[in-house]
Amino acid sequence: MSQAQLNKIMECVEIFREVYSEIPPQTCLMFMQVCQEEGCSIKELQERFEMSQASASRNARLLSDRVHSGRNGLGLVELRVDEQDYRIKRAYLTERGREIRDRLSGIMH
Repeated sequence: MSQAQLNKIMECVEIFREVYSEIPPQTCLMFMQVCQEEGCSIKELQERFEMSQASASRNARLLSDRVHSGRNGLGLVELRVDEQDYRIKRAYLTERGREIRDRLSGIMH
């Protein structure tokens, strides 16, 4: 890996740290997957990253607007109930999520 490639990765990590200084790597990966495949389900993310259902839900909530009562999330993703099956939640980028995606894309190109 070249120094230029490492510098780009470091810049991307810094963008995530601006959003939340203690953001877990799994959460970053989930966000980047939603950027590539808006509308993916939490179950699909769970399987893609080989994590438990609880971990996938926790990371998805952190990316959304509310982690739990009394604690706000990052507001990068909106979780919507699937129209066909109410048990399924799908992830879509918010305006803020699109801004972060565009900043990341700008670095990588």
